[in-house]
Amino acid sequence: MALWVGYMAAILGTICWIPQAVQVWRARETKALSLPAQALFLATVTLWLIYGVMIGDWPLILANVVAVTMVGAIVLAKLKFG
Repeated sequence: MALWVGYMAAILGTICWIPQAVQVWRARETKALSLPAQALFLATVTLWLIYGVMIGDWPLILANVVAVTMVGAIVLAKLKFG
């Protein structure tokens, strides 16, 4: 049961970044986004990913692979489009 709770938390906690990443790249507009905040969050999810790999926790790994990808795309867009 706990594993399923972990997977649901992983799914819900990461899919929220998909619309933001898609919107940023479609609109090419990032003025309202804070680069320091996005970069800090990218560092956070990257560390969570590393931690998940270290302990072999698949919900944590999968959630943070998606989060690193989406937040990384947002940071890249912010650097590219300003």
